[in-house]
Formats: sequence, structure tokens, C-alpha cells
Amino acid sequence: MIPTGPVLIAARAATGFWRCGKQFSKAGVIAQVKDFTDEQWLRLTGERMLIIKPASDADAAELQDRATQISEAIQTLSPEDFQKDGKPRVDALNALLSDDLGKISAAERDAVWATILPADDSTED
Repeated sequence: MIPTGPVLIAARAATGFWRCGKQFSKAGVIAQVKDFTDEQWLRLTGERMLIIKPASDADAAELQDRATQISEAIQTLSPEDFQKDGKPRVDALNALLSDDLGKISAAERDAVWATILPADDSTED
């Protein structure tokens, strides 16, 4: 039976796992089945490297807490802890947080980083 609500999709590997054009962290991501085509959903549910289960409010709260901790850690980094493209270095974040959160992936860092960046001010008068 296909879930009708949100699902938690998590990688079994600490390094995360890519499937259907998306990276899934060990902590997991919450998604909707409708976010995938029927073919992608079949592939995801048949993948032994992923754990898929209905997402609970506790799962959402845990992922939000994790994102908050990553965001707070980014704000404590020094200038040398950022890449040339301006993003925080994943190894710097992992050095700060891996004991508490486990491995942080680049995709997870990017998702949190996108919430920290100021709004696009490229329109000039």
C-alpha cells in the first residue's frame, strides 16, 4: 500500500545515498510520495540502501532540531571554514557536530545554508 501522508526516507549508510536524483542522509528527509513518479517510487521502495516509513511529528521535530544545530554551528565558523563559493566546508561542520549529530552531508549543509542566505537583492533601481 502506498502511503498517503509524508514519509521519512533515510539512508542506511552514514555517508548518505543517492537515488532518483536525490541524496538521502542517514538522518533522513521527509517527502511526499507525490514528489516522485510511479517508476521512481517503485525504485525507492525496492532499494535496500534506504529505509522508508511514514513520517511522524517526532521525525519532523528531530529533523528541524538537527537543521537548527547545523545553522547555529555555521554561524560560529571562522572565515577559513568557508569554501571559495562561500558555502561552509562540510568537514568543518562535521568537526564541530559529528559527535552529536553524526555525519553531515553536503546536501544537508546546502539545504540549511539556503535558509541562512539573505534574500536575492540582485534587482537594482
